[in-house]
Amino acid sequence: MITVKNLTVKIDNKVILDDISMNIKKGEFVGILGPNGAGKTTLIKTILGLIKPTSGLVYIDNMELDDYMKKKGFYIGYLPQHAIVNWSMPVRVVDAVLIEKVRPFGLFRRYSKEELESVEYWLDMFGVKDKMYSYIRELSGGQQQRVSLARCMIHNPEILILDEPNTAIDVVYNTKMYELLKGLASEKMITIIMVSHDIGAVTKYVDEIMCLNVKLHCHSKTDDVNISTVFKEVYGEDMEIVVHGDGCKNCAINKAEK
Repeated sequence: MITVKNLTVKIDNKVILDDISMNIKKGEFVGILGPNGAGKTTLIKTILGLIKPTSGLVYIDNMELDDYMKKKGFYIGYLPQHAIVNWSMPVRVVDAVLIEKVRPFGLFRRYSKEELESVEYWLDMFGVKDKMYSYIRELSGGQQQRVSLARCMIHNPEILILDEPNTAIDVVYNTKMYELLKGLASEKMITIIMVSHDIGAVTKYVDEIMCLNVKLHCHSKTDDVNISTVFKEVYGEDMEIVVHGDGCKNCAINKAEK
């Protein structure tokens, strides 16, 4: 689905990504982990075509990135680290989710039955269906993030790219979000790439882990990663890794699952 070959990105003569090669299959849920400044956001922006690489190529569906972007009917869902929505605007949730379909001066237009059903479906999926006709400025930070996730899904993307999607979301809903994303990948065959600092949860839910710090230090099935060894190399210091399991009786994540 997504192939990156010998990708190098330099910005102001500083190497941000160094000779990255990887392959992500259709329907895989991949977590990208690494310290601040590791190049994680730069990598996904390069995959999206928002940053031009210094060298190397990105292929999607065996097409070079530019050709894929011109393909009729393609759609990549992207949730950036910092919201692109002005949450202080007097806009309803339904309008925010359908914002890309709204023409100038078209807010509060009459939506089709199919559009409204789709908005309702995805808002319900992310637990904010009851906010469909509320104004976005009335939402909490976590609710705004869930609305943003619904907006990413409204076009039924082939690929979903998330940069720190759990920003402002409480730990209980984090679990539901991870489970939902895992289901979208396995059941709807959506390819999901998620940047996160939530090491314990990511290692529990994703299919594959990419450990990045300028170079790609690993790209493996979750069960095949020697966490202590790789993370020491990537983060440059000894770390205590906590992986959530059935034994975490007092863990908020496991409590949320019961």
